[in-house]
Amino acid sequence: MSHSPLDSARMQLIHQLVYFDEERFHILDNYFANERTKKIGEQFVEDYTRTLENIIANFEEESLHSVALIGSRVETLDEGFEDSYTIVFPHQADPDRNQISFLAPFGFQLLLASQDESRTIETPIGSSNVQVRQVKYVNMGEPYDKPRL
Repeated sequence: MSHSPLDSARMQLIHQLVYFDEERFHILDNYFANERTKKIGEQFVEDYTRTLENIIANFEEESLHSVALIGSRVETLDEGFEDSYTIVFPHQADPDRNQISFLAPFGFQLLLASQDESRTIETPIGSSNVQVRQVKYVNMGEPYDKPRL
């Protein structure tokens, strides 16, 4: 049975929901060191899964590209420099190909951003104001690769 790229994208989002349900405590315990950051992580997981549920429930291509998700390519403008990043699971990160983990500071803070949104991104080397130029979900048609943490 052949699936369209949109069907595959929908399945990817469903797998992400399962992933966050199964790995929620592992993520919070291992990537959010103290109580303050753990609360940020809990809120993120809640917001992210709610967004996935809404996109899946009202699935159409436009909603798929409406916000930055794991699997989205995000084009940014930062102090006059344009760049493009794909937000991925940690085991898929490849800085040479601009594939950044959703748990890396930059990737984490880009999640759920929408086109034309400005965000102040805090990183270990300082903060910068980033304009999100475009969001496009690009993880369509690829087989599901269960994330390893």
